Amino acid sequence: MTTKDKIKREIDKLSENELDKLYLYLHTLNRDKKPKPNIRSLKLKGKLDHKDIRSLSYE
Repeated sequence: MTTKDKIKREIDKLSENELDKLYLYLHTLNRDKKPKPNIRSLKLKGKLDHKDIRSLSYE
């Protein structure tokens, strides 16, 4: 039996009041996730586009 099946079985045993609390808890978990910031980059098609610039700078 998978973990998902075990969780579903336990959820089926809960009362309506407990289900409401569980729903609020799960809803707050989803709300805490922040989307990753969109980092813009430029493709200039230069000679350093496919090179590790940090390692080159220390040479």
